[in-house]
Amino acid sequence: MKNIGFRKHMLTGISYMIPMIVAGGILGALAKGFGGYLIGDMAPASGGTIYSNLNMFDWTQFWWAVNRLSSLAMSFGVAVMTAGVAYSIADRPGIVPAFIVGYICNESKSGFLGGLLMGFVIGYFVNWMKTWKLPKWMVGLMPVLIIPVTTTLVLGVGYFIVLAQPLAFLMDSLQEWMMGLNGGSKFIIGAVIGGAMGFDMGGPINKTASMTGNALGANGINGPMSAKIIGGMTPPIGIFISTLITPKKYTKVEKETAKTAFPMGLCFITEGVLPFAAADPLRFIPASMLGSAIAGGMAVAMGVESVAAHGGIFVFPMMLNPVWAVIALVTGSAVTGIVYSLIKVPSVEGETIEEEIVELDIEL
Repeated sequence: MKNIGFRKHMLTGISYMIPMIVAGGILGALAKGFGGYLIGDMAPASGGTIYSNLNMFDWTQFWWAVNRLSSLAMSFGVAVMTAGVAYSIADRPGIVPAFIVGYICNESKSGFLGGLLMGFVIGYFVNWMKTWKLPKWMVGLMPVLIIPVTTTLVLGVGYFIVLAQPLAFLMDSLQEWMMGLNGGSKFIIGAVIGGAMGFDMGGPINKTASMTGNALGANGINGPMSAKIIGGMTPPIGIFISTLITPKKYTKVEKETAKTAFPMGLCFITEGVLPFAAADPLRFIPASMLGSAIAGGMAVAMGVESVAAHGGIFVFPMMLNPVWAVIALVTGSAVTGIVYSLIKVPSVEGETIEEEIVELDIEL
C-alpha cells in the first residue's frame, strides 16, 4: 500500500506538470517555427521594461511574445509538479512552499528529480506541522502564514545547504565529460547526448545533455544540437509506436496518454512519457535510452546539424541534412517502440492510478 501511495503522489504531481509543459513546449515550437530559431534573442527595444514598447502587430515581436510565454511556462513546470506532489500528500497548505522550492530546484539544476524529492519532503513536513498543538488564536494562521513561511524557510534553506551545491557540481562535471567526448567519434557524442535525453525525460541528466548541446552549439559545433532535439523527440513517439504494435498490453488510459504523447514528441516535449517512465521505470527507461541513443548517434554521424535549440519538427527544415534527421528520428522511435513492446508486462485495465483534478478555490 505504501508503494501505491508513492505512485499516486508522484503521478498526481506529473499530471499537474504535463499541461504546463505541453503549453510551453508547443508555444515555443510555434514561435521558433514561424518567428525563426533566434526569436528569443529579438527582444523589442526596452523602455521601463522589455514589454513597454512591445508592438504585438509586428510579426517578429508577436512571435517573440509567444516565445516569452513558452519560456515562462517551461520554467514553472518543475514547480507545478513539486506543488502537485505536496498537494497530494498534505492538501492545500503544501502548495505554496512546494511551488517556491520546486522553482528553486529548476533554477539550481536539480530539475525534475530534485523537485520530485522535495515535493515528498515538503508534503510530509507539512503533515507533521498540522499535528502541532497551538493556541486557538493561532490555528487560523496555520494555513496562510505559519505553514507556508516556516516550511519555505526551513526546507528552502535546507535544500540550499544539503542538495543544491552537490547536485550542481555533479551536473557540471557530467556536462564537462560530455563536451570532452566531442573530440572523438561523432556517433559516440551523438549517442551519449541522445541517450541522456531519453534517460529521465526532462530531469537533471536530460537537462545536462541539453545544456551540453547548447554549449557546443554556441561554439559553432551544431551536430550535438541535432542529437539533443532528435533524442528528446524519440521517447514520446516510441511509446506511441509501441501502443500500435502491442495494443493489448496497454489499458485504454495508457493508449490515450500515448496518443497525447505523439504530438508532444513532434514538438520536442519529452515529458509526455513521464507517466510511463514513472509506472514502469525498469523497462521503459532502457528502451527509451536505447532508441534515443541510436537516433542521436545516427543524426550526428550522418552530418545532421541544427542551429536551433528547440522547436521539434518545426525546425527540421532549418537543419543541415534534414532527410537524415527524419530517418534518425523514425529509426530511434521504432527501436524504442519495438524494444518496449517486447519487454513490457501487460497492464491490467483499471490499475492505472488517476487523480481527479479538484478546483482549488481558497476561502479566507
